[in-house]
Amino acid sequence: MIKVILQQAKAELEHAYDHPEAHDLEESIRQIQMAREQYGDKGTILDDLIRSLTQAKHSEQALKNAGDISSAGAFGEAFNALEQAIESYSDTNNDPY
Repeated sequence: MIKVILQQAKAELEHAYDHPEAHDLEESIRQIQMAREQYGDKGTILDDLIRSLTQAKHSEQALKNAGDISSAGAFGEAFNALEQAIESYSDTNNDPY
């Protein structure tokens, strides 16, 4: 279940990067927080991911207005964190649901 949520968040992040004016990462952050509360975390993977997504969310306005490198960097960090989390939960033994 967590893997599906993470894959949806990755798709939303990609859409938010391409069209920041039409997407808000808040729902993805909320879903990951709920999954963490329900299923627990593997170390700090989900906490780190939530932090990265929050930084990308805060960078959306700058990306909309200027597309500056710092906003792109925040999205890149969030993308990498999502990739790592998805990989971590890809082994069927790691995702109990």
